[in-house]
Amino acid sequence: MELITYETIRAVHRAEKDETLQQLPENFYTSVKDWLSHKMSNKDTFSLLEAENTRKLLEDIINRREKKLVLSALRTIRGELPPRNLTSSEQQFFDNMVASLKRFRETVKEEMMSLDDIVEEKIEETKKVMSEMTPEINVNGKKMLKILSDVPSFVGTDMKKYGPFKEGDVVSLSEDIMNLLISRNVGENVMD
Repeated sequence: MELITYETIRAVHRAEKDETLQQLPENFYTSVKDWLSHKMSNKDTFSLLEAENTRKLLEDIINRREKKLVLSALRTIRGELPPRNLTSSEQQFFDNMVASLKRFRETVKEEMMSLDDIVEEKIEETKKVMSEMTPEINVNGKKMLKILSDVPSFVGTDMKKYGPFKEGDVVSLSEDIMNLLISRNVGENVMD
């Protein structure tokens, strides 16, 4: 642990005027607190003035670091790297702020989009993920089909009963049944 002096505190204050968060000496805040207690117990004029000036410097250091943390949180959710040189309490504050900003962005995004847009966006995300996993969806020899309009139950060429299906359902069907529904414009291949 570095010995804290008034000059150490002033040096930290000068360095913190830089745009990025500066590395604080180990246990800086605790050491300054102990140093201030010692100065206040001396009760001489010089020690009391030094303690008062230190409080002002400390307040400015904290304000500057807070501002940098807030701006860094905004930059981080926009894709930049998180800052370095955070104390453990600053790291916790930063992580909470980033999580809160992300929740806020999602809330605003959902408010701006209609429910249909959200559903369509989720379908597109799912299609993308599925297409990256395998070039063609195939579940037990069956393909995935999105139902475009309500379909009553029917008997397929294999003499099995299918349906009823509701608009928006995604179902797993054999290729001949899927082609039948696509040809009647009541279904579309999920991968198309």
